Amino acid sequence: MDADEDVGGAGGARAGGLGDRLVAPASILESLPDAVVAADRSGQIVFVNTLAEQLFGWPGDELIGQPVQTLWPARVRERYARNMELYFATEHPLRFTTAAWGLRRDGSEFIGEMSWGILETTGGPVLLAVGRDISERRAAEARLRAVAVIGERALAGADPADLAGQAISLLRTLLPIEGAVLRMADGSSVAASGPVSEASVRLSVGNGDELLMTAVRSLAEEELSFVRAVASMLATALARLRSEERVRYEAMHDPLTGLANRTLLRDRLEHALARREQDPTAALFVDLDNFKQVNDLHGHATGDAVLVEIARRMHAAVRPGDTVARLGGDEFVAVCENIDQEAALAIGRRLRQAIQQPLSAGGVEHHLFASIGIAIGASDPEALLANADAAVYRAKAAGRGRVELYQ
Repeated sequence: MDADEDVGGAGGARAGGLGDRLVAPASILESLPDAVVAADRSGQIVFVNTLAEQLFGWPGDELIGQPVQTLWPARVRERYARNMELYFATEHPLRFTTAAWGLRRDGSEFIGEMSWGILETTGGPVLLAVGRDISERRAAEARLRAVAVIGERALAGADPADLAGQAISLLRTLLPIEGAVLRMADGSSVAASGPVSEASVRLSVGNGDELLMTAVRSLAEEELSFVRAVASMLATALARLRSEERVRYEAMHDPLTGLANRTLLRDRLEHALARREQDPTAALFVDLDNFKQVNDLHGHATGDAVLVEIARRMHAAVRPGDTVARLGGDEFVAVCENIDQEAALAIGRRLRQAIQQPLSAGGVEHHLFASIGIAIGASDPEALLANADAAVYRAKAAGRGRVELYQ
């Protein structure tokens, strides 16, 4: 049995006479846990082991005698060939490990971790490459880096919309997918081209809402874990945005009725007076005449329900863009920009009528009345509110359910 047959029988390795030239038996190279390829100074492949056959997808006997460039992608062949030539020309080359691109028989590429060294044989030196496919490891590292980037931006308070765009771009880059969809779980369905199978992750972002990220195509568990991690970062960013928005909302709104509070009322008045155009701004001060009786007779829970309904009616009675605020207790203010005296009085009467309609709360029908004072034309918020307050006191003194204009 010649050396080639002996090597092949020993474990499937293929050698083009290398078995006769090696100082060490070729069977040692076959037993290594990595792919092994050897090429001579001319660049011809003289040995591959079984793992190399599996890695590159070629039968060993078809590779022997072929140029080693067969195993390199076209875009790196010239550079790799030049490096190989320089390596052979080095008097005492050091062994080293580096990442290198490989080309399979089916045309697919992979990134390998390759150890390079010169092996002396009886027929002269050969370049020995020992390595393994690290494509998945590199992909996993890239996914971890992507999660870290998304996480850092989420913690830094990045805009969720921008963060979502970056996340989808990363998903498409780092996963074998043709597209990705990000939508709220209760949103309308978004169609996607390509494979119909989907891998999805659903996470809570607070307030009962959920974030749904879908990667188009069935994914391996480690890839789905990446989607889950990215979605988790986005959910965190969105939840924080929702929390910040909620804090800002609560700082500007009445917790019971959802109407503007004193802070937002003053802000709206300042802006309205600063940008007043042809017509001035009016403040309509509304005081419920007999609300105290509701609380005293039926309790605060019923009183709160009445206030919520009154707030809804007042909001419906004013114009779009007008502001209705609750000052506290049974006092409300409506702010109407660019309005004349007659229009302001008309809105005051609409408010009175809306409030005086019977309403049910706590199993009881209630009949409320409101005194409304209107001030118009003052140049600063404090003066406008003070004038409206004076008008409402005049309305209450004249009897309940009246609308008075400050003169």
